[in-house]
Formats: sequence, C-alpha cells, structure tokens
Amino acid sequence: MSLFDAVAAGDRAALSAQLDAGADPNPFDAEGRTPLMMAARSGQDDLVQTLLEAGADPTLPDAVGETAFVAAAAYGHLRVCALLFPHASSDEKDMARTLLKQQGVEEIPARPSRPSEVPPGGFRRKLASAGAYVAGKLGDDGATKRLERVLRSEGHATKEPSKGRK
Repeated sequence: MSLFDAVAAGDRAALSAQLDAGADPNPFDAEGRTPLMMAARSGQDDLVQTLLEAGADPTLPDAVGETAFVAAAAYGHLRVCALLFPHASSDEKDMARTLLKQQGVEEIPARPSRPSEVPPGGFRRKLASAGAYVAGKLGDDGATKRLERVLRSEGHATKEPSKGRK
C-alpha cells in the first residue's frame, strides 16, 4: 500500500506506519499531486496533520499550480484550511478567502478546533434532542426512539423506553 492508497482509504494507521518506516512524505502522482494534497482535497484533517508532522511540504503546487491549502478551500474544508493556513502565501490566502466566500464562509479559522473543546456527542445529542422534541410535538415517535438509542449508546439511558421520563 502506498501513501496515496492509505490516504485514499482514509487509513491513518497505514499512513503512519509507512511514514514511521521512512517513506518520503512528498511523492508525486501522475497529476503532480502529493498525499498531502489528496488528504486536503478530501477534507481528512487527521491525515493532513499526520503528513505535516512527518515533514510533508504544504507549499508544493500540483501540475496546475494548486497547493493543498487552495484545494482545501475550494472544497470548503475549514479544519484543513486552518491547519494549512500558517504555511500559505498571502496570494493563496486571498484566493482561499474568495473560494470560501463563494461557499458562504466569511472567515478562515485561525486554528482548527480540537475535538476536546466540544463534549463528545454534545452537538449531536442537542440536535437529536431538539429533533425528538419537535417530532414528538408533531406526533412522530421515531425521532424519540433514535434519541433514546443515541443516549443509550453513550451510556446515559437504560435499555427500557423512556415512558416514565419527562
């Protein structure tokens, strides 16, 4: 498995193993892209971080002159943009802002948010709860059952339905 295959598969363990074994983090494919460019284009921020830590060069352009940062912006991958922002030239930052504005994003994040900054499942749980509430008011109990499954999977509810809960 090549670095390109590991990125295409989203396999961080395989990517790390190859990089730890001494693989060059900056090989080019037939289109002049690097694994970092592929990971950025597909929004795989964990793989982008792994490649950067292994020495991947974020300033390398592909055959048409596009860097990983510009590719991430073109596809609206904000976390990847935040990781690559410090390495981008001012022209690339201007281009990225233009690309992101076309997608309704006004500002490139200064740094990626860390998963630890948001409680695990916090947003999903709030969204599921709101959906269950609205669906319950409309007479649909399917959303409530989905919420119960989410809470049960997080260890917050018993396996019994919540008939007695408020």
